[in-house]
Amino acid sequence: MQRLIFPVAVIALAVALVRGAVVAPAPTAVAPGPVARPAASAPVAAAPVASPRPETFTLSLTDADLTRAATSAFPQTVSGVTVSDPVVRVQPNGVRLVATAKVLFGTTQLVLMATPVVRDGGIDVRVDSATLAGIGVPDSTKAQIADTMRRTVSPLVPANVRVGTVTLTAGNLSVVGVN
Repeated sequence: MQRLIFPVAVIALAVALVRGAVVAPAPTAVAPGPVARPAASAPVAAAPVASPRPETFTLSLTDADLTRAATSAFPQTVSGVTVSDPVVRVQPNGVRLVATAKVLFGTTQLVLMATPVVRDGGIDVRVDSATLAGIGVPDSTKAQIADTMRRTVSPLVPANVRVGTVTLTAGNLSVVGVN
């Protein structure tokens, strides 16, 4: 009898499976989505991502733009001299700043010639000459002036920009870089 029970059980199981396949609902379309993977599956490598291409940054500043920027740093007192009312003129050989200077004996002019230079991907300022009432100022005063000019110019160029060139033409200073 045991020999008969085993084949009958196998046939019954086969019939049950066939009936389930016949009466099972037809598969429905499923919207594509993320595929679930068993926890033991191998990790999937991410597709390579193209790095963003650097964009060219260009800044063009006129005499009026630079005068406005310089005005934000004035008035200031250096070595007992109060300097105010700067006027900036861009020339092909440098940037000229003329400002009113109040000294003990009256009012005179501070005249400054500076050259913007590219240093380490940023703009630096080299003070070529500085005179007060036609007399050269000490190197320590030139250094203070250069620091003030750097602080005034640096916010004009975003921190993520690497400056490549600075070009001077009459009335215009152009900065080109990449970010």
